[in-house]
Amino acid sequence: MALFGRRKTARLSDEELLDLEDRDDVVVRPEPAEGEPGVDRDWVRPEDGPYDISEWRELDGRIDLGALRIPSVKGMQMRLDIEQSSGRVIGTTLGFGASQAQVQVFAAPRTEGIWDELRAEIARGLVDSGGAAETVEGRMGKELRARMPGRAPDGRVAYQPARFLGIDGPRWFLRVVVGGPAASDDNQARGILAYVRRIVVDRGDEPRPPREVLTLTPPKGFAEAVAKEAEARREQQAQARRAAAADALRKAPTAGGSTDATSVAGVGLATGAAEGAAEPARHRAPEPAPTDAPQAPRNPDFT
Repeated sequence: MALFGRRKTARLSDEELLDLEDRDDVVVRPEPAEGEPGVDRDWVRPEDGPYDISEWRELDGRIDLGALRIPSVKGMQMRLDIEQSSGRVIGTTLGFGASQAQVQVFAAPRTEGIWDELRAEIARGLVDSGGAAETVEGRMGKELRARMPGRAPDGRVAYQPARFLGIDGPRWFLRVVVGGPAASDDNQARGILAYVRRIVVDRGDEPRPPREVLTLTPPKGFAEAVAKEAEARREQQAQARRAAAADALRKAPTAGGSTDATSVAGVGLATGAAEGAAEPARHRAPEPAPTDAPQAPRNPDFT
C-alpha cells in the first residue's frame, strides 16, 4: 500500500450533476488519500472526517440526534447527557466495551477555530483542580492527555486518565472526551477515533455565539424507553417495600410471645407477584470519566 496517495475529487453522475445544477451551496467531498489518517499519512478533516452535513449527505444507518448524526455500530451503547438546570440534551456518551467517549458539538466562528484556546483553558482547569494535563500530537491533531482527580470508594483521591479531542469544523467545534482504557492506550483508542471520523455535524444556519453548546434531539423511541425504565424502577422499589414489610411481619412476635411464620404466609404472595415484574434496564453504559461538562442524570441506554 502506498504511503501517500493522490487525492481525487469524487465524480458525479449525469443525473446528480443535473440535480445540482442550480445549487451553489453544495460541497463535493474530495476522496481521501490511501492509508490510515494519522498513521500512514496526515489526517485531513474535510477528507477524513468528522464531516459537515454539506460534505457528507449519505446519512443512512446513522442515528439522528439533530445537530449530530452518529454511526450505529454493533455492541455500542448510547446515553444522552442532559443539562439538569434546563433539561436540554447537550451531548451523548457512547460505550465501547470498557471505554467511553462523550461527544458534544458547539457553535464556532466562521473564520477561525477555537480548539487551541479551549485546550489551554481545559488544561489550566485540570491543573487548578489538582489534576494534570499535557498537549500531545495525536492522530487527529493536537489532543490533551489528562489525569482527572476524583474520589475512590474509600474516600481517597484517585486519578482517572482522559483523552480530550477537539475538531474545528465549518462554524462548529466537536469535543470528544475519551475515558477508560482507550484514554491512555493508543491501540484501544484506534477504533474510537475511526468511529469519531464517521460523525456528521448538522450545525444549522441560525446565528449562534461561539462556544454555545448545540442542543441535541432525542432519537425516536427515547420517550418510550424513559417511561419503560421509570416503570421498571417503580416496580423494583415496590418489590423492595413489600419484601421489607413481609420480613418485618415475619419477625414480629405473636400474642403468645413467639415468632409465628405461618401468620404472614399471605404477605409472601407479594414477593411471588413481583417475580414477574419488569426487570430494571440492563446493559447500562459505563460512567464516563469526569469532564468539565455539566453533569447529567442517568438515562436509558440504547444498544
